[in-house]
Parts: sequence; structure tokens; C-alpha cells
Amino acid sequence: MLEVRSLVKSFGALRATDGIDFDVREGETHAVIGPNGAGKTTFIGQLAGNIRPDGGRIRFAGEDITALPAAQRARKGLARSFQITSIYPEFSALHNVALAVQATSGHSFRFWSPAFSDDGILQPAEAILREVGLGTRARVLAASLSHGEQRQLEVAMALATKPRLLLLDEPMAGMGAEESRRMIDFLGTLKQRHTMILVEHDMDAVFRLADRISVLVYGRVIATDVPERIKLNEEVRRAYLGEDS
Repeated sequence: MLEVRSLVKSFGALRATDGIDFDVREGETHAVIGPNGAGKTTFIGQLAGNIRPDGGRIRFAGEDITALPAAQRARKGLARSFQITSIYPEFSALHNVALAVQATSGHSFRFWSPAFSDDGILQPAEAILREVGLGTRARVLAASLSHGEQRQLEVAMALATKPRLLLLDEPMAGMGAEESRRMIDFLGTLKQRHTMILVEHDMDAVFRLADRISVLVYGRVIATDVPERIKLNEEVRRAYLGEDS
């Protein structure tokens, strides 16, 4: 579904991504891990279209999207959640998702009101909220949701765009132990129906959810393999997981 070849991005003398090769198969959850400063944020920004690469190619569903901006990639089915939660706090959970449904369905954005009164928009939004476990929280203001629920809401908004590939950028950032456990369970159900790239520091989540893992260090992928082999890879242990892992 996604094929990346020789992806390069420099910021002055810093080579943030250094010839990355990477691919995602349809139906899999492919995790990207690495220490702080490894280049994960830059890499994800390039996949999403927020950062233009200096070199290399990105193909999505057989099409070269290297030069496409983020909005066009989203319309082709690549949806991203952000490391910092990005929602409309003054709207209800339902209305947040309704706006995402409206954007996908081609309704006019000249007024806010259609998204808030059109059953053709509200009913799909309600169904998506039930899918992510927020069905009973639909009428609650997004600002009043817990941090974990806000992260689920952001995923719901991404799902409303009917993506072929979900790019989840640290979905458990800032969560406590109990919220993290619930998010792992939620993502476990989500992976049964969606192809995902998961960027995450929580190793428990990564090893429970990923079908394959790519390890990024100093802008380079030093290993890509199934979780069991990544755990045993000596270079990975030295570079990231630690000798005592």
C-alpha cells in the first residue's frame, strides 16, 4: 500500500532522514520506533505531506505522491493523527466528527449549520463514535473529555475521512497507565479493520500491536522485522531498547 525509497531530508547540516526505505502492506500495523532525535517526526511529516523531502520517492496505492500536498494525500486516503491532540474543543464530540464527515462528503463549508443538523452527516458521525467507543459521549464538549477520550476522538475524525491508511503519531502521548491500557485495547480492535502506521514510544503498545517494526536511528532504518526478531536484534538493543531489555 505504501512504498518509500531513499527518502532524504536535511535541515542545514542535519540529515533528519537519511535514505529511508520503508513499506506498508495492506492490512498490517507497521510500527516505527526510535530514540528522541531519530528522525521520526520528520519522517512522518514527509509521509503525511507536511514536509517536502529533498530526495527519494513515496508511492501510495501504486501512485507517486511525493510532490502532493497533505490535503491531496488525505483525499486519496491517507489520514494522520497528531502527536499533540488536534480537535475543536468548543464543539461536542459528535460535531467534531460531523465536520470531518462533511469535509469528505463534499458538503458546502459556507455555513457551520449543515454539519450540525443534517442527518446524512450526523448519523455516520454517530456510527464512527460508537466504533471508537465514544458513543455515549457524543454530546459532551470535546474540551470536557478526558485526555484519552480526546485521542480517541481524533482517531474518529481521521476515520471519518474513510482512509485506506491511518498514520497514528504517538496516540498514547501524555497518557497515564490506565488510559494507555484502554488505548491499546482500542487500537487492537481498530487494527482488525484498518491498515496503520504506528509511531509510539510505549514499547508495550508497540510489541502488542505491531505486525512489523522499523527502528529508526539518526535518520536511518537500522532494522525492519517482526516484533519477536526485533527484540532479539543486538543492534536494536544497543541503539534503542537497552542492553538490559
